[in-house]
Amino acid sequence: MMKEHVKSLINQYFTMKDIRRAFSFVTPFILKQWKAYLAILMLLGVDIYLTIAFARYYGEMTDAALHGGYHQILSLIPFGAFLVLSSIASNVSFTYFNTIATNAVKMDLKNHLFHHILRLPAGYASNLRSGELMSHFSNDIHGADGVIGSNLISLIRLPIIYIVVFVYLVHINLTLCLVSLIFAPIAAIAGVVFGLLLRKNGRSIHRLIGEINSLLNETFHGFQVIRSFTLEKPQYKKYARQNKELLQLELQNAKLQNWYNAGGEIIGTITFLVNLSLGAIFVSKSVLTVGALLTFLNLVNHLFYPITGMASIWAGFQRSVAALERVLDVLEKPADFHELPSFTPSLDVSGSIQFQDVTFSYSNNQNVFESFHLEIPAGKVIALVGPSGAGKSTLFNLLQGFYQPQSGVIRIAGKPIQELSPSKLRSSIAHVPQETFLFAGTIRDNLFIARPNITEKEMVEAAISAEIHDFILSLPKGYDTEIGENGIKLSGGQKQRMAIARAILKNAPILLLDEATSALDGETEYHVKEALEELMKGRTTIVIAHRLSTVQNADIIMVMNAGKIVQQGTHEELIKQKGLYRKLNGTSFNKNKERPLSLVSKS
Repeated sequence: MMKEHVKSLINQYFTMKDIRRAFSFVTPFILKQWKAYLAILMLLGVDIYLTIAFARYYGEMTDAALHGGYHQILSLIPFGAFLVLSSIASNVSFTYFNTIATNAVKMDLKNHLFHHILRLPAGYASNLRSGELMSHFSNDIHGADGVIGSNLISLIRLPIIYIVVFVYLVHINLTLCLVSLIFAPIAAIAGVVFGLLLRKNGRSIHRLIGEINSLLNETFHGFQVIRSFTLEKPQYKKYARQNKELLQLELQNAKLQNWYNAGGEIIGTITFLVNLSLGAIFVSKSVLTVGALLTFLNLVNHLFYPITGMASIWAGFQRSVAALERVLDVLEKPADFHELPSFTPSLDVSGSIQFQDVTFSYSNNQNVFESFHLEIPAGKVIALVGPSGAGKSTLFNLLQGFYQPQSGVIRIAGKPIQELSPSKLRSSIAHVPQETFLFAGTIRDNLFIARPNITEKEMVEAAISAEIHDFILSLPKGYDTEIGENGIKLSGGQKQRMAIARAILKNAPILLLDEATSALDGETEYHVKEALEELMKGRTTIVIAHRLSTVQNADIIMVMNAGKIVQQGTHEELIKQKGLYRKLNGTSFNKNKERPLSLVSKS
């Protein structure tokens, strides 16, 4: 049993599958910075030369001192100064180019990951935790050092320096050189074992950091709920517990690294002492000069270091692979489209919107729509009503191309939306959601995202129409007032009026209103609906409403239930029929003892 376990660990460690996967991912980004990597490679060649030259210089200077070579000592001083200045210049240049290579690759990796996440299908993206995503950028990509920069060049440098130093040491003394090689396999085996343990521990650290980031993100976004349900203590305990677990993993990582470093130092010290003892005997027998022994002792570590260094780099690969595996899991998910959408001139929406034989489900368990048919005439106001879960919001998601139906086709003016670019499709639709999201920044910033080249005049007119202009002017900095993350400084009604102003500014031919006035008080709603009625003219408008008093004057009211259109007609027609609409109408008015407001006007 133990034998099989050891065999499994060895196979896991030496498998090249994950290494190839990581390298194939980073190679294009490395090649993009080929100039910096070429400079690093050349500087490492200089480093190899300086390593040999310094060791030889120490030996020659020692022999000159022992044999009273005063003039020889003086002649060696300029060469020593040249070596020192060359070493300083080499180190400064190496640090500069290594920083360029490493950080430029990381920057490109982050840009690539962000670009990919923005193109992910809505179904997959909705399951991603924002804290996990933040961890990919702040932790996982920064953990890629083991496969980029100087570590990558060391794959070439270490074998070369080993060969060069070995040949030079054999020239000095073959016996001492062979004795030094006895200890090298021990260092290599230690690197293999600790590399495996560090990779396993690294995976746990990256996973836990992602969970902690998710907890922090949820806490910061859910302060109101946390305080309302007095969840402060449970949240703190959970965070403290995860932090303690992370500390234990980091201590374990440090312990493994320290044991590996200590083992390397012990082996290096033993190698040095053995060579010093044998070398002293050879000097006493005049086999070696003191200078030659000093040169050998200075270089023997460089014979030992490439082997331990390769093991250390291998361990670094393992840690980096563990980090990159998490990034690759996201990047290997197929994107919805190749290019990032951007605002473009809208479609010529002169024809109807059609759902033809559409079947769709969020999961494989239950269909939201099954062989669903719907036609929405161009330029009309259509109201969708029905109980929760009837499929109203799903219809909006499908129409905007956020999800793709399993079968069937959705057409706008005769064109299947699958054949339209996301830019063209979404630039043609203005959506006012029930829950408005605002970006951190100013009111002006949030209004100007509606479309490019908005003028100051257009912005103010839209705010006036949305009944929010006077409120904005009452703020200390007016339109340049910071509103906080997700508009936290604004009320629900103020945020909803901001969303309406954005829809007005977008000026799209298709308008989707999802309970667009649900957060408004009665008086404000009365004024805002006038702006919406003006906005609806000449546009195809689809309204989702639970308060039926807001849609009584729609051109067509479509009653949905369980993913089907069960009734269709005007308010006057439907109220006379026995069915779901009459039932919903009674429930709506019983729950809302308010003056009926006609949000939409009949065309």
